[in-house]
Amino acid sequence: MLDWNGDELALDVSLLEQVRAARIDFSDRVCAASASKEEKHLAQLRSEPTYLMAEFLYSMKVFGINTADDIERFADLHNDYVVSLTRDPAKLQRLGLSQERALASMFTADTKPRLIQNWAEKAGAIDQSNLARFLVAVMSSETCRKTLIDFETAGFMQRKRSPYGTMVVWSTGKIEEIFGEMLRHLRLGLQQMKIL
Repeated sequence: MLDWNGDELALDVSLLEQVRAARIDFSDRVCAASASKEEKHLAQLRSEPTYLMAEFLYSMKVFGINTADDIERFADLHNDYVVSLTRDPAKLQRLGLSQERALASMFTADTKPRLIQNWAEKAGAIDQSNLARFLVAVMSSETCRKTLIDFETAGFMQRKRSPYGTMVVWSTGKIEEIFGEMLRHLRLGLQQMKIL
Protein backbone atom coordinates (compact mmCIF):
# COMPACT_ATOMS: atom_id res chain seq x y z
CA MET A 1 0.00 0.00 0.00
CA LEU A 2 1.22 3.49 -0.87
CA ASP A 3 2.46 5.65 1.99
CA TRP A 4 0.84 9.07 1.50
CA ASN A 5 3.26 10.83 3.84
CA GLY A 6 6.98 11.29 4.22
CA ASP A 7 10.11 11.56 2.14
CA GLU A 8 9.13 8.96 -0.46
CA LEU A 9 6.02 10.94 -1.37
CA ALA A 10 8.08 14.13 -1.70
CA LEU A 11 10.44 12.33 -4.09
CA ASP A 12 7.47 11.02 -6.09
CA VAL A 13 6.07 14.54 -6.46
CA SER A 14 9.51 15.87 -7.47
CA LEU A 15 9.72 13.18 -10.12
CA LEU A 16 6.27 14.09 -11.42
CA GLU A 17 7.26 17.76 -11.62
CA GLN A 18 10.44 16.89 -13.52
CA VAL A 19 8.62 14.62 -15.99
CA ARG A 20 5.96 17.27 -16.60
CA ALA A 21 8.63 19.95 -17.09
CA ALA A 22 10.47 17.67 -19.52
CA ARG A 23 7.32 17.16 -21.61
CA ILE A 24 6.71 20.92 -21.72
CA ASP A 25 10.36 21.51 -22.63
CA PHE A 26 10.04 18.92 -25.41
CA SER A 27 7.00 20.70 -26.87
CA ASP A 28 8.75 24.07 -26.62
CA ARG A 29 11.83 22.73 -28.43
CA VAL A 30 9.70 21.09 -31.13
CA CYS A 31 7.78 24.30 -31.77
CA ALA A 32 10.98 26.40 -31.77
CA ALA A 33 12.59 24.04 -34.31
CA SER A 34 9.52 23.90 -36.59
CA ALA A 35 9.90 25.49 -40.01
CA SER A 36 6.25 26.60 -39.75
CA LYS A 37 5.24 29.01 -37.00
CA GLU A 38 1.53 28.93 -37.88
CA GLU A 39 -0.38 28.53 -34.59
CA LYS A 40 -2.67 25.76 -35.90
CA HIS A 41 0.41 23.77 -36.92
CA LEU A 42 2.20 24.43 -33.61
CA ALA A 43 -0.90 23.26 -31.72
CA GLN A 44 -0.68 19.95 -33.60
CA LEU A 45 3.01 19.65 -32.75
CA ARG A 46 2.16 20.00 -29.04
CA SER A 47 -0.12 16.94 -29.22
CA GLU A 48 0.53 13.46 -27.85
CA PRO A 49 1.03 11.85 -31.30
CA THR A 50 4.04 14.13 -31.87
CA TYR A 51 5.63 12.86 -28.65
CA LEU A 52 4.85 9.22 -29.50
CA MET A 53 6.21 9.52 -33.05
CA ALA A 54 9.37 11.21 -31.75
CA GLU A 55 9.80 8.49 -29.13
CA PHE A 56 9.47 5.78 -31.79
CA LEU A 57 11.94 7.42 -34.19
CA TYR A 58 14.38 8.05 -31.33
CA SER A 59 14.09 4.42 -30.22
CA MET A 60 14.81 3.14 -33.72
CA LYS A 61 17.97 5.26 -33.81
CA VAL A 62 19.05 4.22 -30.30
CA PHE A 63 18.53 0.53 -31.03
CA GLY A 64 20.55 0.76 -34.24
CA ILE A 65 17.91 0.04 -36.87
CA ASN A 66 20.19 1.06 -39.74
CA THR A 67 20.34 -1.63 -42.43
CA ALA A 68 17.76 -3.60 -44.40
CA ASP A 69 18.61 -6.64 -42.25
CA ASP A 70 17.93 -4.58 -39.12
CA ILE A 71 14.50 -3.48 -40.32
CA GLU A 72 13.65 -7.05 -41.33
CA ARG A 73 14.50 -8.30 -37.82
CA PHE A 74 12.53 -5.40 -36.34
CA ALA A 75 9.50 -6.35 -38.47
CA ASP A 76 9.81 -9.96 -37.27
CA LEU A 77 9.89 -8.77 -33.64
CA HIS A 78 6.83 -6.62 -34.34
CA ASN A 79 5.00 -9.63 -35.79
CA ASP A 80 5.92 -11.70 -32.72
CA TYR A 81 4.57 -8.89 -30.50
CA VAL A 82 1.30 -8.78 -32.46
CA VAL A 83 0.90 -12.56 -32.14
CA SER A 84 1.43 -12.27 -28.36
CA LEU A 85 -1.22 -9.53 -28.26
CA THR A 86 -3.76 -11.68 -30.06
CA ARG A 87 -3.29 -14.30 -27.34
CA ASP A 88 -3.99 -11.74 -24.61
CA PRO A 89 -7.52 -10.33 -25.08
CA ALA A 90 -7.27 -8.28 -21.87
CA LYS A 91 -4.15 -6.48 -23.13
CA LEU A 92 -5.76 -5.89 -26.52
CA GLN A 93 -8.70 -4.31 -24.72
CA ARG A 94 -6.41 -2.12 -22.57
CA LEU A 95 -4.69 -0.89 -25.73
CA GLY A 96 -8.03 -0.25 -27.41
CA LEU A 97 -7.23 -2.66 -30.24
CA SER A 98 -9.46 -5.18 -31.90
CA GLN A 99 -8.01 -8.54 -32.89
CA GLU A 100 -8.60 -7.63 -36.55
CA ARG A 101 -6.73 -4.31 -36.30
CA ALA A 102 -3.81 -5.96 -34.51
CA LEU A 103 -3.57 -8.71 -37.13
CA ALA A 104 -3.79 -6.13 -39.94
CA SER A 105 -0.63 -4.50 -38.57
CA MET A 106 1.48 -7.59 -39.20
CA PHE A 107 4.08 -7.60 -41.94
CA THR A 108 3.06 -10.14 -44.55
CA ALA A 109 4.58 -11.66 -47.68
CA ASP A 110 3.15 -8.62 -49.53
CA THR A 111 4.18 -5.81 -47.17
CA LYS A 112 7.49 -7.01 -45.73
CA PRO A 113 9.44 -7.02 -49.04
CA ARG A 114 8.35 -3.43 -49.70
CA LEU A 115 9.50 -2.44 -46.20
CA ILE A 116 12.93 -4.00 -46.79
CA GLN A 117 13.27 -2.60 -50.33
CA ASN A 118 12.48 0.99 -49.28
CA TRP A 119 14.99 0.75 -46.42
CA ALA A 120 17.66 -0.81 -48.67
CA GLU A 121 17.24 2.00 -51.22
CA LYS A 122 17.53 4.72 -48.56
CA ALA A 123 18.37 3.98 -44.94
CA GLY A 124 15.48 5.16 -42.78
CA ALA A 125 12.97 5.32 -45.64
CA ILE A 126 9.71 3.61 -44.82
CA ASP A 127 6.32 3.41 -46.43
CA GLN A 128 3.86 5.49 -44.42
CA SER A 129 1.48 2.55 -44.02
CA ASN A 130 4.32 0.35 -42.76
CA LEU A 131 5.26 2.97 -40.19
CA ALA A 132 1.62 2.93 -39.06
CA ARG A 133 1.90 -0.86 -38.64
CA PHE A 134 4.77 -0.42 -36.19
CA LEU A 135 2.77 2.22 -34.27
CA VAL A 136 -0.51 0.28 -34.10
CA ALA A 137 -0.48 0.06 -30.29
CA VAL A 138 -0.24 3.84 -29.82
CA MET A 139 -2.04 5.51 -32.74
CA SER A 140 -4.35 4.87 -35.65
CA SER A 141 -3.06 4.85 -39.22
CA GLU A 142 -4.91 8.13 -39.87
CA THR A 143 -3.30 9.78 -36.84
CA CYS A 144 0.06 8.50 -38.06
CA ARG A 145 -0.57 10.00 -41.51
CA LYS A 146 -1.57 13.39 -40.08
CA THR A 147 1.42 13.43 -37.72
CA LEU A 148 3.78 12.72 -40.63
CA ILE A 149 2.26 15.61 -42.60
CA ASP A 150 2.82 17.87 -39.56
CA PHE A 151 6.40 16.59 -39.31
CA GLU A 152 6.99 17.34 -43.00
CA THR A 153 5.64 20.88 -42.55
CA ALA A 154 7.91 21.32 -39.53
CA GLY A 155 10.96 20.06 -41.44
CA PHE A 156 11.30 16.89 -39.33
CA MET A 157 10.31 14.45 -42.05
CA GLN A 158 10.58 14.14 -45.83
CA ARG A 159 7.75 12.53 -47.81
CA LYS A 160 7.79 11.30 -51.41
CA ARG A 161 5.32 9.29 -53.48
CA SER A 162 6.89 6.07 -54.72
CA PRO A 163 6.44 4.66 -58.25
CA TYR A 164 3.99 2.17 -56.67
CA GLY A 165 1.73 4.97 -55.42
CA THR A 166 2.71 4.62 -51.76
CA MET A 167 4.02 7.47 -49.63
CA VAL A 168 7.60 6.90 -48.47
CA VAL A 169 8.85 8.92 -45.51
CA TRP A 170 12.20 9.41 -43.76
CA SER A 171 13.32 11.52 -40.86
CA THR A 172 15.65 14.49 -41.18
CA GLY A 173 17.05 13.56 -37.74
CA LYS A 174 15.88 16.75 -36.01
CA ILE A 175 13.05 15.24 -33.98
CA GLU A 176 15.24 12.43 -32.65
CA GLU A 177 17.80 15.03 -31.56
CA ILE A 178 15.14 17.05 -29.73
CA PHE A 179 13.75 13.94 -28.03
CA GLY A 180 17.26 12.81 -27.04
CA GLU A 181 18.09 16.25 -25.61
CA MET A 182 14.88 16.18 -23.56
CA LEU A 183 15.68 12.74 -22.14
CA ARG A 184 19.29 13.62 -21.37
CA HIS A 185 18.25 16.84 -19.62
CA LEU A 186 15.62 14.96 -17.60
CA ARG A 187 18.04 12.22 -16.56
CA LEU A 188 20.76 14.67 -15.53
CA GLY A 189 18.24 16.76 -13.59
CA LEU A 190 16.97 13.70 -11.73
CA GLN A 191 20.51 12.61 -10.91
CA GLN A 192 21.32 16.07 -9.60
CA MET A 193 18.22 15.96 -7.40
CA LYS A 194 19.32 12.46 -6.32
CA ILE A 195 15.96 11.01 -7.44
CA LEU A 196 17.78 8.50 -9.65
